[in-house]
Amino acid sequence: MFHIPGKFSVLKCNNCSIAFLNPRPSFRELQKYYPTKRYYAYNENKKGFFSFIREYLIKHYYAPTIVSKIISVFISNVPAMPTWKNSGKILDVGCGTGETLQLLKRLGWDVYGIDIDRRAIKIARQKGLSRVEYGAYQHLSTYPDHFFDAIRLYHVIEHLDNPQECLRIIAQKLKIDGEIIIGTPNVESIVARIFKHYWYNLDSPRHLILFSANTLRKILKKEGYLPNEVRFCSAGGMAGSMQYVLFQITGRTINLINNTLFVLLIYPFEWIFDRLKQGDILIVRAKLYT
Repeated sequence: MFHIPGKFSVLKCNNCSIAFLNPRPSFRELQKYYPTKRYYAYNENKKGFFSFIREYLIKHYYAPTIVSKIISVFISNVPAMPTWKNSGKILDVGCGTGETLQLLKRLGWDVYGIDIDRRAIKIARQKGLSRVEYGAYQHLSTYPDHFFDAIRLYHVIEHLDNPQECLRIIAQKLKIDGEIIIGTPNVESIVARIFKHYWYNLDSPRHLILFSANTLRKILKKEGYLPNEVRFCSAGGMAGSMQYVLFQITGRTINLINNTLFVLLIYPFEWIFDRLKQGDILIVRAKLYT
């Protein structure tokens, strides 16, 4: 993604479809593959018409009305937000600069966040998000048990060297009726199968482990969760993969991901992939077994 040299091997289990980087770089080596000034997870999204539309749709998706049901048919990534309720405590693991937390705060949530990037935390605090802290998932142990109504990991679990340990800690911090929301690349997606090593969400070596819907369900069940919804979102995956292919052919970066016309042209295909349960991103929500 950032033209940093290196070749990496990704192995995939024929039985369970889980894919993993092997061998894995050390933690120190991995740092150079996260250039924070350009890495998408920490960059500020530009405000504009589409940002306004997204927030409007999310607000209406929250409300348990017929409008939310109609919206959910067309907007795939909205379910990465917690289930609608009047109030509650939410922790965003990997909160970045706090854009999602800002939205959740406006919707009435008591918001908390953690991230491993000090620059991102500084920006989030400048936005008035006082309860964001620096730290990896192990920092969760500093919060009281059964404290949160919801914990969100969006594009986080694939970066962890021990996702099961993270899930165990989260189970201790959720309230009895709390939920976990996970968004992560789907290694069994149509786009992944078509583009193979040019698949945008392969993202080696930053992504250490990649899941299918079945493997993520199994891991969640093993750690004491009951998955109650699995949905799919393909936004950006096809455009990014095609961008990689074009770079390989031409040697030039052609920015398809931010090309509004191109994104609209491929949207019908991605919408179909999602409805076939073959979309590029898994969005799973689960509760603890009671």
